Amino acid sequence: MPIVNKKLLSKPSFKGLSIVVSLSVVLTGCSFLPKEEPVLAPPLVEPAEMDYETVEVTKGDLIKKVQGAGALVSEAQHDLFYSKDGGRLEEVYVTTGDTVKKGQLLVKLETGNLEFDIKQVELDLKKAQLRLKQLQEAEHVDKYGIEITKLDIQGIQNRLNLMYNQLAEAKITSPINGVITYVTDIDQGQHVPAYQRVVQVADTSKLNLQYTAISDSDVVDVKTGMEAIAEINGEKIAGEVIQTPIDIPADVFKTNPEHYGRTVVVGFDELPEGVSVGSIIRMEIITAKQEGALIIPKNGLRTSAGRNYVQVLKDNTKREVDIEVGIISATEVEVVKGLEEGDVIILK
Repeated sequence: MPIVNKKLLSKPSFKGLSIVVSLSVVLTGCSFLPKEEPVLAPPLVEPAEMDYETVEVTKGDLIKKVQGAGALVSEAQHDLFYSKDGGRLEEVYVTTGDTVKKGQLLVKLETGNLEFDIKQVELDLKKAQLRLKQLQEAEHVDKYGIEITKLDIQGIQNRLNLMYNQLAEAKITSPINGVITYVTDIDQGQHVPAYQRVVQVADTSKLNLQYTAISDSDVVDVKTGMEAIAEINGEKIAGEVIQTPIDIPADVFKTNPEHYGRTVVVGFDELPEGVSVGSIIRMEIITAKQEGALIIPKNGLRTSAGRNYVQVLKDNTKREVDIEVGIISATEVEVVKGLEEGDVIILK
């Protein structure tokens, strides 16, 4: 019978125990560690509604117009100048705004002793005329003496006419009854060039309203014959456009394109009393009008590469809609196609 070692039976094996413990740990899912807290889902947040500035499409009358203030100018203005060079300015007898009569002396050049010389020659003419009368009434007629005296008179008269012309050429007189609208700034004694405007006289019997816009695009729709309304002393006066940039002759336009390209002229059948050249008058010109139009604010219109569109808001959702536009005024746009009355659009 074999002999069994009791010590070996009664003493457990540490190596085997270690394996058992390890397996136990694995199988229990690391029960020696603290238990983890369950992960919570984030709370649900409602998205905030977008706050748009909107407006409804409405129906109404749309008017496009040009508004501003212009000055009354004469329909006929006379630029006065000297046709010969070399004179020196003696005196200017008028200032801007003066009312003048036809034939009134306005400007004079220096003439030296010309006026004194004229008086002396006038005396010589009178003496020659008396001499002729004496010969003609003499008892014995001296035919040769009479003929010679006649020739002397003719020579004196020719010389006197030349001097009269010289004196007249040194003076500028008003060709009309009117108002002085320009006076040269050439000083006394200075040389006056030929054909340079010295004085301008305006005919006050016919006045027009001249309006110059800030930009040529402001008057591009203005056409000759359009109605214009001016407000003068609280009274509305009807007029008519008689000149636009396209009515100016090309050679004249080139002289001052900055002015002529932005200017329109309005004529009136009659103006109230109390207005004169230079009076500032407010006016408006209707360039387009549409009754019962679909209208949106101008800041609701969007453009891109020639495309016109708006952003429409429906059920808090926006979408782009192409539209066809008509009249565009300073603040409003006519919608010809693409929208209906009551549609809600988003402003820029």
